[in-house]
Parts: sequence; C-alpha cells; structure tokens
Amino acid sequence: MVVRHSESAGIKKQMSPHRIRHSAITAALDATDGDVRKVQKLSRHRNLNTLMIYDDNRGRDQQDVTQLLDGMF
Repeated sequence: MVVRHSESAGIKKQMSPHRIRHSAITAALDATDGDVRKVQKLSRHRNLNTLMIYDDNRGRDQQDVTQLLDGMF
C-alpha cells in the first residue's frame, strides 16, 4: 500500500511504513528543536536510546551547518 501510493505520488525513493515513521520522528525532533522527551511521548518509545536512533539526520545537518559557518570566518 505504501509503495503503491508513493509511486503514484511520484516519490522515487523506496518507501516503507518504517521509513515514513523515521521521517516523521526526525521532523518532530526538528519541530521541537530536539526536545527528545516530547518526541519520545509522540513516538511511544519506552527507551530514550531507541529514539536517539532517529536523531541521526539531525546530527549530520548540525555538523554540516557548523562546517559551513566555520568556513566563513
């Protein structure tokens, strides 16, 4: 179902329910400025370490921005 709808929407990336969940949790972390407790409640992860797996993209984004800013000075 997810694959069919993503293809009809023109999404080229391979989609799955887990990928959608991962994206939603990452977006929630962005929207809450990294408030892991709020997002933990949303995602219903009992263990905070499990939630932190979803924070992978945000860490890379922060590192990229830091490097860009460092290059300016």
